[in-house]
Amino acid sequence: MQTSLLGCLIAFLVILILLERTASIKIFMRLCFSLGILYGYIRAVSNGKSIILFSSLAVLALSFVNIFIKNGVHKKSFSELFSVLMTTMITSGIVWVICKNVQPKIFQDEMMRFNGIKKAENAIFGVTMMGTLGIFMDIISRIIFRLDEQKEKTVDTPWKVQFKEGIEIGKVFIVEKINMIILILLGVSLFPICLNINNGKSFTEILGQPEIFGYSLIAIVANIGLLLSVLITSCIYACFNRKKTIYKTVSENKVDGKRSLKL
Repeated sequence: MQTSLLGCLIAFLVILILLERTASIKIFMRLCFSLGILYGYIRAVSNGKSIILFSSLAVLALSFVNIFIKNGVHKKSFSELFSVLMTTMITSGIVWVICKNVQPKIFQDEMMRFNGIKKAENAIFGVTMMGTLGIFMDIISRIIFRLDEQKEKTVDTPWKVQFKEGIEIGKVFIVEKINMIILILLGVSLFPICLNINNGKSFTEILGQPEIFGYSLIAIVANIGLLLSVLITSCIYACFNRKKTIYKTVSENKVDGKRSLKL
């Protein structure tokens, strides 16, 4: 088994280098840092540390590493970072509140093994954060890249105009992501659903199962998060980049149509 994994890893690296050439270095760096962060996160949770705290720290570290290695340090990167963190926290917070009120008996067997996970809502908070982070990072990155690509470089663009442009761009991307989230969660819960169907349970009874309820809740709220990500990203980008003029073609120190001496 280990030989098979090693062979797949080598094949992945070879194909990556052939396709991306020098850009593969950044991709490999992001992968290594991400694996290191995830390893530390898994060790912390398995040792009984707070899953809410370490999930939040892991999301912050993963977002920071992936965004700044990919884009460098500038306003676009900070716009993307804040958008990802805000969207992820809001989505996970909604799931936490719902589970706090409903109190589903999900992950009970797994939770018994860790001292740091005592409540179902805390466990599903961590699952939501780590499960949706990659999807939110992808769509937010696409929106900001397209906004930055369309940004007028010679004049300052009002933030309202940029906000509306972000909404229009986001509409194009969220359709495929909504389907992606549903398919991912369906794949994760496929066997429990099949087992319940074989046991003769109705659709309503299946949704009432704690595990199925948890995954369904994450899928629905994650799709809400996708919609919110378009609004959040458009707003943050517009605020950060409303005066991102690169090439000035209009003088700012004119009096009565003539250039004045600026002391």
